[in-house]
Parts: sequence; C-alpha cells; structure tokens
Amino acid sequence: MSLRTKFMLALLLTGLAAVAMVGGLAYVGMSKKVDVIRRQHAADSFYEGMSGYLQKYGSWQAANKAEPFDDFMRSYHEAQGTRPPPPPEQEQEGGERPGPPQGEGPPQGEGPPGPGERRPPRRGGGEPPFHFIVADQDFHVLLGAGVYRPNELLPESARKDARAVKVGERVVAYISPEGIFTPSKQEQQYMDAMREALLAGVTGATALALVLGVLLSRGLSRKLSHLTGAVRAMHSGSLLQRVPVEGRDEVATLASAFNDMSEQLARSHEELKETHQTILAQAEQMRELSVRDALTKLHNRRHFDEQATTLFSHAVRHKRPLSVVIGDIDFFKRINDQFSHATGDAVLRQVGEILRSHMRLSDLVARYGGEEFVIAFPETELPQAAALCDKLRNMIEGFPWHEVHPDLKVTMSMGVYADLAAGTAEAMLQKADALLYRAKQTGRNRVCFA
Repeated sequence: MSLRTKFMLALLLTGLAAVAMVGGLAYVGMSKKVDVIRRQHAADSFYEGMSGYLQKYGSWQAANKAEPFDDFMRSYHEAQGTRPPPPPEQEQEGGERPGPPQGEGPPQGEGPPGPGERRPPRRGGGEPPFHFIVADQDFHVLLGAGVYRPNELLPESARKDARAVKVGERVVAYISPEGIFTPSKQEQQYMDAMREALLAGVTGATALALVLGVLLSRGLSRKLSHLTGAVRAMHSGSLLQRVPVEGRDEVATLASAFNDMSEQLARSHEELKETHQTILAQAEQMRELSVRDALTKLHNRRHFDEQATTLFSHAVRHKRPLSVVIGDIDFFKRINDQFSHATGDAVLRQVGEILRSHMRLSDLVARYGGEEFVIAFPETELPQAAALCDKLRNMIEGFPWHEVHPDLKVTMSMGVYADLAAGTAEAMLQKADALLYRAKQTGRNRVCFA
C-alpha cells in the first residue's frame, strides 16, 4: 500500500471516527435528556394528581371507595384547563378524542386497578411510557404497575427513588417511577431527523476526507517523488542534486537537509577526486623518478635491464631482430679534470639529449652509469643499427661544444651487437661492451659491431 493511500485512509477514518463520536454522543445525550425531562414531567403530573387525590379524602382506602383515581384526575385537569390534547394518531374521524395522551403517568380518565389487578390496556393502544408504583407509609404496595403484587413490601432498590406524599405533616403514601422511555411520534421524528443529520455529517465527512486526502497526499507525493528521484540520481553517480523546498513543514525540513547533504557530498567527492588525481600524479612522478636518471632525464640502468629483458624475450619468441648498443664518452675523466665537473655534467646532459631526440618511440635509451649510455633497437638488424650509431657519433662530434667551453671537444665510442644466440639481453650487452673496448683500443670515436 502506497503512502498516499495510507494518508487518505487515515484522514477518512479520522473524519468518520470524529463524526461518529460527536454525533453518537449528541444523539445519546439528547435521548437521555428527553427521557429525564419526560420522566420528571410525568412524575410531577402524577405526584400532583396523587397528592390532591389523597389530601381530598385523607387516605388511599377512603379515596378509592369514594371516587376512582382516573375520574378524579379527569375532573382535576378539566378544572385546571391543563388536559393536553391527544396525539394526532389517536384522533378519530369527526374530531373525537378517544383518550388522553401517552407519557404523563397513568392514563387520565381510567380508574386505578383494584387490589391484585393490573392496569388495563389504554384505548389509544399500548402501555404508557412510564408506570408509577404507589406504596403506603410502610412501603406496602398499593399499585404495583404490573411489577409488584398488592401488599407486597417494596424492596430497598425501589425505595431510594420514592417520593413521599403528605397530608398535612403525615406521610400517607410513596410514589416510585418504573419504566423506560418510549418516545412519542413527534419525538421519534426529532430522533429520525437527528439520525439523518448524523448520516449526512458522516457522508460529508467522508467526501471532505477524500478531497483533503487527494489534495494533501498529492502534494506530499510530489515532494517525496522529488526526493526519490534525487536519491536515485545520486545512486547513479550524480551527487549534486537540488530538490525544491516548499513550505516550513517536516518535508521541507527534510528537503533542505537533503540539499545540504547533497552539496556536502558533491564537494567532498570533488575534493576526493582532486586528491586522487594528485596521488596518481605523484605516484607517476615517483615512478618516473625511480626509472629516470636525474641528470640526463634518460632512463636509468635498472629500468633498461628490465625492459631489455622483455625486448629480448619478445624477439626470441617472435624470431625478430634486436640490436643492443653501449657507448662511452671519450676521455670524460679528462673533461672533468680540465674543465670542471659542471662542464662534465653539461656534456652528459647534452649527449643524453642528442641520443633521446633521435630515438624512435620503440627504441630504448638509458644512462648506464658514469659516462656510459646504452641503447636497444627492437626490430632492427645489425647494419641498420650500426649506421644509426655512426650517425649519432657524428652528431655528437659535430655539436658546437665551444658554446659550452671554447676548448671543449667531445666524441663517443660505441659497440653494437645483434646476435640473439647470446642467450640473454645481459649477455648481448656484455658482447657489445667487448666491442666498445675494441673501439677504444683502435683509436676511439668509432663504432665497432659484430
């Protein structure tokens, strides 16, 4: 069940419960109030009549022999002009009224029952809404209203509501009400109207709850859908999200907190990315420093040994040519001694730049140590490698070294080896070193190969 449906049901049930509670309490309260009023009215009417009846004759026995109670009540009401009209449903054709109205004690115009007798049915039909029990001063029943027998002792439960009838200062009888409320036709119409109003209120509350539920849940659902979409976008990688903040309720507070969280996460993510890139750059720099010679910016000996081994394995596996070269600057110690070590460093840097700038991307050149340089030419036969080395030698010799120092001259001797039968890259390099030694022995500034 969706949140929207739950919200609508909650409003509907709350509205119905409120209407039912208010309407039910009002209906029950009205019924009880009418019951109390009618009881009191009937009790007062009966008490007034019974008091007059007993005061006229002095006692129940004397009064009952002299005049029936109903005849007395009829005369009494006619003299007072208080006899109420009968209800419409009891009127007969021609305007005759068959009897007194219901609801005010015993029927007016009918004699009281004798000892041991029950009240006869009313001419209007049905029992009266209230019965009254009459007992003497000792609580012995005179009229039992169909509940107690004559001369029966009235129980304690019935005595608490009993009302004393006095003649002078002497109590001659007690009257106790008995019965439940039976509304008249007019009162029943009032009750029916109230029930109809209650039903209309329930219907209106239902419609109002549904309308409010649709309107409020639509707004709530829209706000939550913005948050849901933003969360899904963040899950997909787009951390910076903004949702509209509408109003000042809890959802608006949640939306504002979400926007702050999204902005902070996006900022932290960018900072983390920048930090990561910095770390990667530093790691690459450290790697380069670990494989580069600080003076000439060429690869160092360790890197050359690792890569030369790989190149040799590739050449053997695919039966492709590979040439290795080792070169040495002639009389480099004399340069350091005669022109200074700073000049020697400048010579090393410039020789390294000449070698690096004339290599192919696939070639590998490194400073091997001191004034020695090594080169690996993959996919290169010995004649091509020797020719390239001779070209490099000429470029080194022809460089304007006088710009570094007027008396400076620099040459290089090289040994080139290209036979894979040597077995390893290290063995090939040893063969090239032997050829370099031959170049040194035969006059320097030359390339020896085999």
